[in-house]
Amino acid sequence: MSDQKIYAAELVVPVTSAPLADGAIRVVDGRIAAVGPASDLKRAAPEAEVVDFGAAILLPPLVNAHSHVELTDYPQWREGLPPELPGQGFVDWILELIRVKHDLEPEQLRQSVRSGLDQLVRSGTGAVCDILSVAALDAEYLDAPLHGWLCYELIGLDEGMGAVLPMLATDWLDGARPATLGRGLSPHAPYTVGPQTLGKVLDLARSRRCLTTMHAAESPEESAFLMESSGDIATRLYPAVGWHKPVPPYATDAAGYLDRYGALVPGTLLVHGVQFDAAAIRRLARAEVSVVLCPRSNARLGVGRAPVESYLCLGVNLALGTDSLASNDSLSLWEEMAFAREVYGPALDPVRLLAMATVGGARALQLAGELGALEEGMGANFQVLKPEKMPVPAQTADFLCRGERGGEVAHLYLGNRDVLAQVPK
Repeated sequence: MSDQKIYAAELVVPVTSAPLADGAIRVVDGRIAAVGPASDLKRAAPEAEVVDFGAAILLPPLVNAHSHVELTDYPQWREGLPPELPGQGFVDWILELIRVKHDLEPEQLRQSVRSGLDQLVRSGTGAVCDILSVAALDAEYLDAPLHGWLCYELIGLDEGMGAVLPMLATDWLDGARPATLGRGLSPHAPYTVGPQTLGKVLDLARSRRCLTTMHAAESPEESAFLMESSGDIATRLYPAVGWHKPVPPYATDAAGYLDRYGALVPGTLLVHGVQFDAAAIRRLARAEVSVVLCPRSNARLGVGRAPVESYLCLGVNLALGTDSLASNDSLSLWEEMAFAREVYGPALDPVRLLAMATVGGARALQLAGELGALEEGMGANFQVLKPEKMPVPAQTADFLCRGERGGEVAHLYLGNRDVLAQVPK
């Protein structure tokens, strides 16, 4: 006998179709069997158990397509250091991050991961692409209910690292994995992963069919380095970590570098993309890569505004990410959407923003058949908001993108289980 439940709410938001007043979803054996008016679903399946959330909004969980959960406690770690200065540059920030992490104990990192995972689920996030620089921290994710990917960060330039990193990556991919989190690879950025290393890592990722994600075109400093081997990355970052700048320069932009060494292939997930011009974005579109925008992090680091108009015009799949608390104030995608709405204005209207945080993120993480929308055949993954005042259906997207919605998450169902019910308050 099948297990059937009907979950009803005053407002159901499938995302891929119009909001439903007095709507519901019917779940059979852990999959969504129907979406529609609650009265219709109850009449069609009178034997199903009904869970009525009342004055609430039922919608898909959010997808945080780029985070560094291990850095959640960064604000506490840097207590006692001088405050960040308004004119602090991108490389200044990287160097400070390196110094702060160098002095940490393993338990501090473990606690930071636990705190970050807790913040994600409490804010209605059901899927994530998280970047991990310390492989041993993977144990903290084994019981995580989140869908998505846990990606090992790889950094290395010289020929020696070109041999070592693929071995480390192989060990990572062979490790135990949580039930709903795949293991992926994250060659860090064009200025921290040399051509030999990048090529080998990409070959490995393709052979193992895992997600590959990479920071790209984040800052003007990166652009200057790739084109001319100049700027703060060449003169300050490289000497600080004992690297030699490439001679001659790569003489290309980030898109050219990634294309040259085989990174622009369908399924690749690029993060930030602030510095890409229209020609570069055409390359991304042809390659069918996805791009994650992190507007709050970009603003904090002063690297600019992503060219969303070109991305949308050329059909690049866009997702949203919070990055880390080393460059952001929270891991809440509700707050990310509200900020993005201010930064990008009419280019990203509320309907499109909500789609980026759900459908676009799911597509970017290769989860399109599992979550990101409420549709027949998808998994029973959804969240329930209990706002003080309900919006009218026509204004739902506008209401959801105003920010602070994460504080109203009452339930988060992943795999037909309310994971918030097991989280201590």
